[in-house]
Amino acid sequence: MSRDHEILIIAKNTPGIGARVLSLFNRRGYSVKKMTSGVTVKPGYARLTLTVDADAASLDQIQKQIYKLIDVVKVKVFPDHNVVRRELMLIKVKADEHTRSQIVQIATIYRGNILDVSPTSLIVELTGDTEKLRGFIDIMQDYGVLEIAKTGITAMSRGERM
Repeated sequence: MSRDHEILIIAKNTPGIGARVLSLFNRRGYSVKKMTSGVTVKPGYARLTLTVDADAASLDQIQKQIYKLIDVVKVKVFPDHNVVRRELMLIKVKADEHTRSQIVQIATIYRGNILDVSPTSLIVELTGDTEKLRGFIDIMQDYGVLEIAKTGITAMSRGERM
């Protein structure tokens, strides 16, 4: 059964490492739905988190192919539990003098931050798991969503293990 999985890749932070990883997926016909990247606590290394839609057999094949890439040090598929997953979203919503306070109240319930207020719109910053962000978007549809920008999912295992 195919579903979303987050894959952690630790690699030497060389020019084009992200492009090489995405190229591998493209050549093999796998779809990367989301990708985030950044540095690690160890200088010279990058941390990439990819969200892919795959079944168990494809996921195993993906891991093997990633390990073949030069500069890749570690590949890990995050399990369903004992993992913290977060995504950042900016959402611009229509707002006027009648709806602005309602939107701010809803954003507060979702622990969102108001980043911009204009006479006709608000920009809200929200961090959370995919379901939380989706729920906020669904509520904001009634007010009029003008624009959405989301990062990919960033994930980390709970406890001391990596």
